[in-house]
Amino acid sequence: MITGDYIATLVKDAITSDHLFLVEVSVDNNNRIKVIVDSDKTVAISDCIAVSKAVENNLDRDQQDFSLEVTSAGVGQPLKLIRQYNKHIGKELEVTIDSGLVLSGELKGVNLNYIELEENTPKKRREENEGNPLFHKLNVNNIKMAKAIITI
Repeated sequence: MITGDYIATLVKDAITSDHLFLVEVSVDNNNRIKVIVDSDKTVAISDCIAVSKAVENNLDRDQQDFSLEVTSAGVGQPLKLIRQYNKHIGKELEVTIDSGLVLSGELKGVNLNYIELEENTPKKRREENEGNPLFHKLNVNNIKMAKAIITI
């Protein structure tokens, strides 16, 4: 059986640029392999092709049949790694914390343990806060899900 750890090792070995990184690997019981990569900049199709070829060249279809999909993290997909937050600074996020509370606002800062979010607050709530925007310093361990909000 092909393991996710083995595929992750192959992907990490295949990544040659500093800006590209592995987000997630999944392998199901039918050896359907899905690899998600992201970048501090943008993920090019050539990046996905290079990772796909590197993985495929290290697997033997004569021993185990498999399917392989290498894709970039999608725009509406949840952010899984703290590194993914960096390219969203200054952009709108929707964040669900462990308590179930959903906050939306502009991502102002990121470090290894926290993100800083300036909440989009209704006028009445902002007035209750003496006209000041509401800032939240959220521990990344308490974030259940975060994703970018697409605005036009």
